[in-house]
Amino acid sequence: MLDSFDGVRIPGQYSIRHNFEGGHVGTQTHANRQFGGRQFAQTGLGTPGGAVTQDIRKYDYIDALRGYAILAVLLVHSTQQVAPINLAFQRLASHGGRGVQLFYIASALTLCLSWQFRASLEAFPVRNFFIRRFFRIAPMFYVAMAFYLCLYGFSPRYWAPNGLEWWYLPLTALFLNGYHPETLTSVVPGGWSVAVEMNFYLVLPLLLLRLRTMKSLLAFLLLSLLLNVMAESASLRWLLPLYPPDQQHLVYEFSYLNFLGQLPVFASGLLACHVLSHVGNLKRFVVLGWLAWGLMAALSVLAPAGSKPMGNYIFVGFGFALFALTLSIYPVKVLVNKPLVQIGRISFSMYLTHFAVLELFARSGISSIFPPGDGSSLLHYFLVVAVTGVLSYGFYAGIERWGIRFGKQIIDRLEPASPKRMPPAARI
Repeated sequence: MLDSFDGVRIPGQYSIRHNFEGGHVGTQTHANRQFGGRQFAQTGLGTPGGAVTQDIRKYDYIDALRGYAILAVLLVHSTQQVAPINLAFQRLASHGGRGVQLFYIASALTLCLSWQFRASLEAFPVRNFFIRRFFRIAPMFYVAMAFYLCLYGFSPRYWAPNGLEWWYLPLTALFLNGYHPETLTSVVPGGWSVAVEMNFYLVLPLLLLRLRTMKSLLAFLLLSLLLNVMAESASLRWLLPLYPPDQQHLVYEFSYLNFLGQLPVFASGLLACHVLSHVGNLKRFVVLGWLAWGLMAALSVLAPAGSKPMGNYIFVGFGFALFALTLSIYPVKVLVNKPLVQIGRISFSMYLTHFAVLELFARSGISSIFPPGDGSSLLHYFLVVAVTGVLSYGFYAGIERWGIRFGKQIIDRLEPASPKRMPPAARI
């Protein structure tokens, strides 16, 4: 979700040469590659300690992707409280949960592009990567964890039919809640997606160091699909008998809301990053990709029930990867605009906060003011978005940005003496 909720500034492809003179202004030569219809430049300023400050513009279209993702997630949860009547509206809203997969595509794309840049500048890019990721996600997540513990306590609920056990808390705090059906999302609503995201961070540096070609990335995508099928089958076979019928929904949800269940979506995002960075005729590739995806969609519709080769969310993830590439080529204002970009930037706080907003609406009777119907359901949704957005902007400014700055300060203290950031005369 989740860097989804990255907030990191990322560049294009650069060939960088530093020329520090006594810690003053550093000059760089670079080959600009056009992404999202714009040229991105970067400058380096050398400090007396040899540290480098990058000024790298964000990709607005990636923030817009996050905006679409969180608006979709809010739609499905809002309409569960005030239901529409129109069948098409109902069907559209029911697929709002696929916004999480769009988050994962944006996250993989962002982190891959960011890694390509930072790995050439930092002496310890893997260590710095983990520091950035932890302080990007953990502060706001821990605040949400404390809040929802105060709100719900240890009482039974849908995701914890027997109530919370003490060991749920350390597993959730360590982002290991995604490895047990009862801790999946019982402490923090929606916490399963954050656990998946954090586990992706653990393996990402290794993947980026090993998967450098289209062939290797395609092989990894196929492997992730195989692991997905094996993990789901094992979960249903071995875990389902351990739960009574009224609790077996935990296993069904766990069978795909786990790291291996979502890995093919991340693999699609990494593949999209490689295409964005290395494929010459990107427009032609995207057109062919959409044709192939459309053909697969048609075959999926025609396939007999129960014979579909992959989960709906994985197939939609492939489409989201193509959508991201399309926006990188055509970031038109209708699809990439300031409101969507701003919503995307606060999307992590919105994700963690909107559950509390919906709970407030339910307990206070606000949701009951809106009768079932298309218009009232839409108005209720807009109100949820507005209240969540206002609260989340405060959380983003006060907690998320603090975490980003604190992580950067740690890296700056650890990194300045590294060979890659010291003036040439100081290197031995």
